[in-house]
Amino acid sequence: MDARRWLRENDYSDIADMIDEIMDEWQSAGKKTRRNWWDILAGGMSGKPSTREGREFPVLRAAQQRQGKPITENALCRNPDEKVPPLVKSGRWPKK
Repeated sequence: MDARRWLRENDYSDIADMIDEIMDEWQSAGKKTRRNWWDILAGGMSGKPSTREGREFPVLRAAQQRQGKPITENALCRNPDEKVPPLVKSGRWPKK
């Protein structure tokens, strides 16, 4: 499932909008940048929020669970019934 769609379905529309803004900026600049937004939303070391294009992204509990990271105290959960989307193997970068 697309991260932005999941965010909107689980009461994180503001974060999905922030991602849309960044992607629109990239497109306007002619960039073909791609990001794994789940990695960004899972945070960095010890749950430190990630910053991209000058915007700080909150750490989401569901993203940490999905990415196999330990859940940190600062992890945000707005919807107690949210279901963590499964990882999807794309086959794009197979392990050697």
